[in-house]
Amino acid sequence: MLDNVTRPALIIREPVCRNNIRRMAEKALKSNVIFRPHFKTHQSEQVGNWFKDYGVKQITVSSAEMAMKFAKAGWKDISIAFPANPREIPLYNELAGNIRLNLLIDSTEVCRALAGKINKTTAIFIEIDNGYGRSGIAHIFEHKIDQIIREIDKARHLSFKGFLSHSGNTYSATGTEEIKNIYQKNIAVLQSMKEKYLPSHPGISISIGDTPSCSIVEDLSGADEIRPGNFVYYDLMQYYLGSCRMQDIAVAIACPVTGIYPERNEIVVYGGAVHLSKEQLLRDGKFYGFVVQFTDDGWTEPIGGTSVISLSQEHGIIRSTADFISSVKHGELLGILPVHSCLAADLLKENMLVV
Repeated sequence: MLDNVTRPALIIREPVCRNNIRRMAEKALKSNVIFRPHFKTHQSEQVGNWFKDYGVKQITVSSAEMAMKFAKAGWKDISIAFPANPREIPLYNELAGNIRLNLLIDSTEVCRALAGKINKTTAIFIEIDNGYGRSGIAHIFEHKIDQIIREIDKARHLSFKGFLSHSGNTYSATGTEEIKNIYQKNIAVLQSMKEKYLPSHPGISISIGDTPSCSIVEDLSGADEIRPGNFVYYDLMQYYLGSCRMQDIAVAIACPVTGIYPERNEIVVYGGAVHLSKEQLLRDGKFYGFVVQFTDDGWTEPIGGTSVISLSQEHGIIRSTADFISSVKHGELLGILPVHSCLAADLLKENMLVV
């Protein structure tokens, strides 16, 4: 299967990937919430089609460009989970003419820009920042939120969809209990906001979406929809957060061995920052990935005492044991389990292989 791999490639284990999708779909069904997975992780029409086998009809993307790609692939209900960009209003109009489109805003200025030029029915989520500190408006600014909703209500082609939040601060949590606490605090705030505006805006919803919360919290019924993305592949970051098991990681980067240096206990592979990103973990030292060997049905458990310790643009340096280094040959493919699969998948989206 990998005989024709000549340069770094993203290897996807379909059975593992499908199992990850199935488990999240079942949790959403059990919690009675809409499952609107984020497709920014895989960005693949092939992988996206697997979700249809588990009843998924609504999806999330991270850009108008990605929305266009999946709209052309037949998806009819798409949220762009990135602050609305007034410069892309022509794209939004094109999309909204063909699909059910949801956008995010957190200011009256952007709302007015949309209201003046959006000419197709478009649903609007107000993004709430509940501690991540990226985008969104803090819930304490009630007067600003009231102003945004009034602007939405005045606009001919905009409709108020509800409140959306991404608890990205779970990625820096120290354990599963902290992740659960972040989730509960976020849900409590969003529910309070929904209760305030529900009488005047029936049907508004709460949308949440981070893989750690959606993986670790068993009952997600406090929300109306969930938008996890990374769970489809998982990675070492999620493993150390407690979101998944090592066997749930569905991707590895195939890297040809180009240098063997037993005198310094290191191997050099063709696989650097432009393939893996510079994401790192600090666990008993800094590393950029674990090393596995490919098998007929996937790959092995990580090789003991072996990790990627340094990355430059094209080079990856692996430090390992003398025994493992002596078993490796030039040109052999080694697999790297990524620290962050979203970035690795984006970097290698033009060179991927499903096994």
